[in-house]
Amino acid sequence: MREKSIFISAGEVSGDHYAAMVSARMRHLGFGGRIYGLCGAEGVSAGIDAAWRNEILHLMGISEVFRSLGGVMRLMGEMRRNILEASPDVMVVADSPDFHLPLIRHVRRHGYRGKIFYISPPSVWAWRKYRVRDLASRVDVCFPLFQFEHEYLERAGCCTKWAGHPLVEEFADASIDRGRVLGGITGGAARPGGSVAALLPGSRRSEIERLYPVLSGLYEALESRMDCPVFSVAPGLSGGARDFLVKSLETANQRYYEGPGRDIMGASDVVAGSSGTATAEALLLRRYMVVMYKVSPLSHIVGRALLRGVKFAIPNLLAGEYFYPELLQGEATPERAFGEVCRWLDMDEAARGGARRKMDALAGLMGSPGAYDFWAGEILGVF
Repeated sequence: MREKSIFISAGEVSGDHYAAMVSARMRHLGFGGRIYGLCGAEGVSAGIDAAWRNEILHLMGISEVFRSLGGVMRLMGEMRRNILEASPDVMVVADSPDFHLPLIRHVRRHGYRGKIFYISPPSVWAWRKYRVRDLASRVDVCFPLFQFEHEYLERAGCCTKWAGHPLVEEFADASIDRGRVLGGITGGAARPGGSVAALLPGSRRSEIERLYPVLSGLYEALESRMDCPVFSVAPGLSGGARDFLVKSLETANQRYYEGPGRDIMGASDVVAGSSGTATAEALLLRRYMVVMYKVSPLSHIVGRALLRGVKFAIPNLLAGEYFYPELLQGEATPERAFGEVCRWLDMDEAARGGARRKMDALAGLMGSPGAYDFWAGEILGVF
């Protein structure tokens, strides 16, 4: 009798986290077959059999993709052949639509008939709306992260199921020991009495290389007013990204915390840095965040034409307005970031209380705990 198998693919750090968590829940629910595919360090730690590692897909922007196109296409070819030859019972993909949609399209056209589940499907509500056709015709179930995404996909004819954002469960009992976290800072002690600012340079090397100079300038400005800026060095960084960041920080003699980004965010008074999942984490921790987004000039030219007026930060998408400041491309400067950070730190308590009530309301729009068990149950329902 052929062993049951689940092929799982996660290209980004956030996708790797979702893949790791849902894989662990499937094991907990009794799945004893093979779970294998493309993942990163967290996926491996959760027991996914990593036939391929996902570092090559930690790309940001069009020019980065062009430079790595040969390696990406070789990876794509190997994965296509494996899926068609091994014919796993289920495919689960997370994030990375520019990689996963062509993969799905190819294996469907060449005869793959297993069930396909898409965790965190592409933002078709924002741009490249034509991709919804692939989701509707080739994906059996989409697991969007937000209710407004679920409603959009449903109206577009996709099979979509939503049970809340997975981070809601992870942050439901978040208890961060501020003293322990600040005591774990490398490169200098926390400054007594100063406001703590968590600086998040991103998860991809190209992203870190662009944002680090901005955040380094912000660091120095906050130091000058006797605050306590601390860089986050997240555990999920690829080796090259981590080495580049740590070397830069140590050369500049700047503080950093090497551990889960949510720890230093929860121990901070304000957050500044890369757009992405961190904006949802900041909201769930009720931390105000100055959001930055910098890509290559070519990516910016294309993106500006396609994404005019689109909000990037998750709290802003939920609010329908620019609640968290968004500093994009040329606007992401140390001076602008410093001004926005200080605006929050110097805000009077009445205004800050109103902003925190807004955070409470927006966090409530992210749903209830239980997404991972829900996803795992739906996937295992195939067997």
